[in-house]
This record gives sequence, structure tokens and C-alpha cells, in this order.
Amino acid sequence: NSITAAMVGNDLISGKDALTDPPADTDELLISDAGTIKRIDLSLVGGLAKVSSASGTGLSSQASIEVALPETYRAFKMYLDIKPETDNAHLQATLSVDNGSSYYTSTNNYQYGYQHIYQAGSPDVIYSNGDTKIELSKDGGNNTANAEGHHVQFDIKPITTESSVNQANRLTWEGSRNDGGNAFRTIRGSAILAATYTSKINKIKIAYDSGNIEDYFLTLYGFTI
Repeated sequence: NSITAAMVGNDLISGKDALTDPPADTDELLISDAGTIKRIDLSLVGGLAKVSSASGTGLSSQASIEVALPETYRAFKMYLDIKPETDNAHLQATLSVDNGSSYYTSTNNYQYGYQHIYQAGSPDVIYSNGDTKIELSKDGGNNTANAEGHHVQFDIKPITTESSVNQANRLTWEGSRNDGGNAFRTIRGSAILAATYTSKINKIKIAYDSGNIEDYFLTLYGFTI
């Protein structure tokens, strides 16, 4: 027999035990799909969902990190703590539209600018109107005891492919950096992929300009709305 609305008490929800932790993506809700009751994972409900995470410590041959940007999501938030093997290395990114089979690395593929902000003097301003990569920050130190390296959060916005208007794949970032002398800088920057205004990025590669990655901790979240 079917359960009708008249059979459901007002305390059906409030009378149950409370969930004391944030809902997981695999938790489920009941929803009316045009009048038919169905269940749905929270991972499919509009908002922010965890997409992936990765980490490595004490590495000796990790040249780069590649992060997939699934088509399911319209935009991304990425958190990255990373330290180079080589002292005072520059953090860089390149972008792909073919799931990492190739990356844009030609002259004039990227436009970017960022600042290193600090107390003693004017900010360092680094800018390029056409480059083979996106420089995210310079001079990341590799002293573990002082938590040197780069500590950055990214907003990644692929183009909206359903639009007929040319758009740019965009990347903005902010965070901090400690160099080889443990000097602190605040980082703020933005970039676009100038190589295409019609193809949607689906992978990002993070690397240093010299040497390998020694430690990193990365978490990617996606927006479905």
C-alpha cells in the first residue's frame, strides 16, 4: 500500500536522531521528480562537492602534479601546499583541453600577472602578456622546519561551452610564500589561457621551473551550479 501525505506526521523528521557531522557526498535525500519519489546522492545536489585529493611527502622524482577538472562541474576551488626540492624555485602551471594528452606550452599561450606583497617596500609585480606557462609565484623555499614553499588557493573557471560567445578559461589565486631565507610574501594573481577562447580546459599541471616537488597536499572542490 502507498503511504499518503495524510499518514505522515509533522514530526517525521524532527522526531529522528540529528546528524552531528556534515553530510557526506554518499548521503541520500528523497526528492519528487515531477511527482515521482526518487532518491538522490548529495554529490548531485547543486553546490560545492569534493572532487579529488592527493598528497606526497619526501618525494625525489615527482616533476609535476596533474589535476583533472571533470566536465560535471562548472567551476573549481583548489587548495595546494607545496614545497620544492630546489631552494627558491618558481611555481608554474600549464593547462590542457584534451585531458592531459597535451598541454599548451607555446609562446603567447598565457597572459598573467601577480603580486608579492610585503611590508618593506613596494610589492613585487610580475606580469606577462604572452608566455609559455603561467608563473604563479617565485622563490619558494624548501626548509620543512619553517614550513617554506607555497601555500595557495585557486579559483578555476573553465569557459561555459554552451555559450556562443568566445570566452577565456580563467585562473585566479592567492596565498603565501616563504623563500629560502624564510621571508614571507602574500600572493595574489590571475591568468587566462590565450591560446583558445572556444575549448574548455579539463586538466591543470603544476610544476616548478627547476627541480622536482618534494612535498605536496592538494584538495580539489567543484561547483555544480
